[in-house]
Amino acid sequence: MDAAAAKSNTEEKKSKGTNSSKRRRFNGEADDDEAEEEEEQCDMEVWETLRKSFRQVQSVLDQNRALIQQANDNHQSRVQDNLVKNVDLIRQING
Repeated sequence: MDAAAAKSNTEEKKSKGTNSSKRRRFNGEADDDEAEEEEEQCDMEVWETLRKSFRQVQSVLDQNRALIQQANDNHQSRVQDNLVKNVDLIRQING
């Protein structure tokens, strides 16, 4: 195989992406290091996105927990002003 054909073959493999790399692994052929590195990079990006999303969700849950606790305290006090404040607290929780 000449150099131009080898280069073309290599570029074709790269353009197929990670699916062709996975097929090669399942067929028992050698792993393509570059495709594996791209796959690892993609995995790291996915995990980073999930981690950021979970942090945001946890923050909302913590805020809601505090609002619910305040609404419970207001309800147990049975003070008219505190009960009126619960309307706003419940709106914040639902918003």
